[in-house]
Amino acid sequence: MVALILAGCGTNPKTVTIKVVATTDVHGCIFNTDCVDASDREGSLAKFATFLARERKENRNVVYLDAGDVLQGSIEVYQDATSQFLRSPLVSEAYNYLDCEAIAMGNHDLSAGSAVYDRFMRALGCPVLSANLYYVESGDFLLPYRIIERQGVRIAVLGLTTPVVRYSIPQDQMAEISVGDMVRTAQKWVPVLRDELKADVVIGLFHSGLEEGRMDAEGVYEDDSRRVVATVPGFDAVIYGHDHEANCTSVVNCEGDTVIMINPGPYALNAAELTVTVDRENARVDASARLVDITGEIPDRDFERHLAGWQSDVRSYADSLIGTLNCDLESNGVLWRSGTAMDYIHTIQMRFAGAEVSLTAPVPTATLIPAGDMRIRDVSKLYRYENTMVSVMLKGSEIKDILEYSSGLFYNTIGKGTEHLLRLKPDGEGTQPEYPASCFITAAGLDYTVDVTKPVGKRVTITQTMRGEKFNPDKYYRTTINSFLYGGTESYLFDATGLTRKEMMRRLNSSSSIDIRYYVIADFYINKEDHNNVNINRYNNWSLSPAGPVQGYLKEDTVRFSLIPLNN
Repeated sequence: MVALILAGCGTNPKTVTIKVVATTDVHGCIFNTDCVDASDREGSLAKFATFLARERKENRNVVYLDAGDVLQGSIEVYQDATSQFLRSPLVSEAYNYLDCEAIAMGNHDLSAGSAVYDRFMRALGCPVLSANLYYVESGDFLLPYRIIERQGVRIAVLGLTTPVVRYSIPQDQMAEISVGDMVRTAQKWVPVLRDELKADVVIGLFHSGLEEGRMDAEGVYEDDSRRVVATVPGFDAVIYGHDHEANCTSVVNCEGDTVIMINPGPYALNAAELTVTVDRENARVDASARLVDITGEIPDRDFERHLAGWQSDVRSYADSLIGTLNCDLESNGVLWRSGTAMDYIHTIQMRFAGAEVSLTAPVPTATLIPAGDMRIRDVSKLYRYENTMVSVMLKGSEIKDILEYSSGLFYNTIGKGTEHLLRLKPDGEGTQPEYPASCFITAAGLDYTVDVTKPVGKRVTITQTMRGEKFNPDKYYRTTINSFLYGGTESYLFDATGLTRKEMMRRLNSSSSIDIRYYVIADFYINKEDHNNVNINRYNNWSLSPAGPVQGYLKEDTVRFSLIPLNN
């Protein structure tokens, strides 16, 4: 009788309900406190840990997945990648504590570099998945899928990565890794998961937005998740990310089946909650999903206690003194004059790979770092992204086109009854530029003026190079840009010049293996070791003209433009 009872307990039930919870685009928001400014974050893995613990307490079968972009975006992951090698990797430790069962490879995980993601994966207790990333010579780069079992139910999780990595990461960083089309890859693997591996449930774990986004010359969209689901039958549900748009929707595929698609959105502000019920007797799978706001959760104390040593290290790192500034680093007024913050980034870029020209967009427009002691947290305020430097060959006329395009986004043509010089839009009680400051491109290495009395496209006059040579529109100049301008999905260099991303790849000279912030930190440390303060090279190489009318318009515009005080 005992044997019969034990045998009955071991029998898998006819109906099994599985709860799949997911995050995506966490971008290093692990701790609830931001170690740059000591503010509390709205979302964090510390808060998600509380939600996840409650789900596991209330449900027998819980699976936790993440759709990628975990290795870049915060000071804690930056410190872990560049300065902490004695402990196990912070991100691995956090996801291991949460018992994550699969993570999709995101574009920012790949762009972190092999030294970072290899170390992360070696310490991680679950696989990082991507079926469409592969080595040209030897095949799979990562595991394409994982099979997870709950009460006899076989759940197949198929990972896919946005094709944008083909262009957004310089080829010398990608090495032999190539990327395949998401639809064709899914068409290959879903039948394998269903027919050969006998999966009862197939879940897509995609680091690719819902649809469209930037398109490459071959017609491949960056955000392709909807097309995959609509074209390839066999998915029961898809968890996706990358486009930073929290969403819960459904798609009818080519066989008439409705498939749930859910994106929890970035920074652990929400969790995706997917309920999957498997009816074995009738071979039926039903799925439902919802987004759960977790910003109101209290951070999990056990999670924070477990990672307390890592957090203490990050706080000490953020407070580290790296050198001394001789002047304020500021970027107010960057839309009509150079500021010291912009000049410093240009200086760093002009030192790379024998640059003749540097092109960059403003650091945050409200940045002000006073003269005096410079700390790591100040560098994070100065330059918040892990952009690397990329050396490309740009034709003189293309550089002019970029500057023309940028001026067209931000300036009206004055002198024809125009009320404002700046192109502004209402923003609460004040106004802001129509386009984000990240679209405003300036150059170093060239002397030029922007005549705002002239029509768009005919404003920029480049007179000479920094070396005093006459500017030649037909010459190719060795130009340093950042990795976002090189291949970012919202980079305006392609609209401005007409270059394709394939052509930009052919223009590549080299790229830095470390990011711009690291060069800034190194610059301060080297000067400190030599007992020198850091001086900012003021370029003052461009201006708006005619000067008199421009100043008159700016007095009016700066009253309404809240981020830039009139006295600056």
